Amino acid sequence: MTSAPSSISRRALLAGAGGISLLGLLAACAPGGRAGGTTDELNIYSWPDYFSKDDLAAFAKKSGVTPKIATYTDNNALFTKLNSAAGAGYDVVVPSSSWIRQLSDHKLLEELDHDRLGGLDGLDPSLLDREYDKGNTYSIPKDWGLLGVVYDPAVVGDIATWQDFFDAGAKSGVSGRVRMTSAAEETVGPALWVQGKDWNTASQAEVSGTLDLLEPFAKHVKTFAGFDANDLASGAIVLAQANQAAARNAIQLNPRLKWVVPSPTSELWVDSFSIAKGAPDLDRAYEFLRYQLTPKVQVNETVYLGYPASLQGLKDKLPSKVENAELIFGGADVDLDGLTSFVVDPDTFPAFQDVQEKVQAASGS
Repeated sequence: MTSAPSSISRRALLAGAGGISLLGLLAACAPGGRAGGTTDELNIYSWPDYFSKDDLAAFAKKSGVTPKIATYTDNNALFTKLNSAAGAGYDVVVPSSSWIRQLSDHKLLEELDHDRLGGLDGLDPSLLDREYDKGNTYSIPKDWGLLGVVYDPAVVGDIATWQDFFDAGAKSGVSGRVRMTSAAEETVGPALWVQGKDWNTASQAEVSGTLDLLEPFAKHVKTFAGFDANDLASGAIVLAQANQAAARNAIQLNPRLKWVVPSPTSELWVDSFSIAKGAPDLDRAYEFLRYQLTPKVQVNETVYLGYPASLQGLKDKLPSKVENAELIFGGADVDLDGLTSFVVDPDTFPAFQDVQEKVQAASGS
C-alpha cells in the first residue's frame, strides 16, 4: 500500500487510550490451542493495523504459515495479558521501548538468538543497544517515532522549546484549541524537561510536582483524545502534541502547518519485535522476524505505516513518489542523539498516572 493507515493506527490508538492502572485490564481473548509442534499458524499479539496486509499475505504464501494477529491498544494490556494464564500461546509480540524492561524483568520475553535473525548488521545502529535493552537481548527494533508538536504558526507563533508550547497554549486564540496526549509520560515529560529534569530518574515528588505547571495549563486543553488530522486541518485544534506520522498526515491536509521536536529534549519511542516467553513455535517466530527485517519488507512497512522501520540507510531506499518523506524521519533538523526513551519504573509510574488523571480532570475534557 502507498498510504499511511487512518487515524485508528497504532500510535493514534495509544495516544487516545484512557488512563489505565499499571496492571491494566485484560486485552483480547487468548490464542487458541497450540499444544506444541509446528503449525500452519503463527500467533502474534500486536497493535491494530500494524503490518501491511500485502506483506502478511506474501509471508503466508512464501512460508505456508498464516500470521494470526490478536490486538491490544496499550502496553499495559500487553503486560497484563502476558503476565497471566491468558497470555500463554503467543509467539511474537510488539512491545514499546518503555515497557521492554518491565516485561523482561517479569520473565515474559525470550532471550533472542541474533544468529537466528540473520544478525543485526543491516539495522540502524542508533536504534540498537539503547538503555531499555542493552545488547538487544529481548527486542529488535521494528519502527520508531518521536514526540513533537504540530501547530499553525499564523495563530500560535513559533515553537522551538517545550516552554514555548506551554506559553503558546495560554495565548488568546490558542487557548481551548490545544491537544495533548493521554499517555501519562507524554504529559508529564515536557513539564519535567522545562525544569531540566530527566523523566527516567525523576523522583515521585518531582513527578507529582509537575502539577504546579500542568493543572493551571489544563484549562487551555480542548482534548486528550486520539489525534485527528482533520481537526488540525480545519483549525479546530491549532497546537497539538503528536508523533511525526500524525503530523505528516495533518500537514498533507493543510501545508501551512509546521512540525517541531521541541528542545531541550523529547521522546524517541521504539516499537520492537520480541518473542513471548514459552512461545510454542520458535522456528516460525524466527522465520517471521527474519522476513520482517528484510530490506524490501522494511521499505514496504515504512510506506504503509508512515513510521521509519529500523533498516540502515532507509531514507535513501524509499520510493521517490512518497510525499513529505523527510517528515517520516522527524524532519531535517531532528537530532536523535539528543532524545530519550521512556522506561517504565513501577515505583514512579503510578505518580505519572496520578498526574495524568488530575490534569485531565482539571481540563474538564
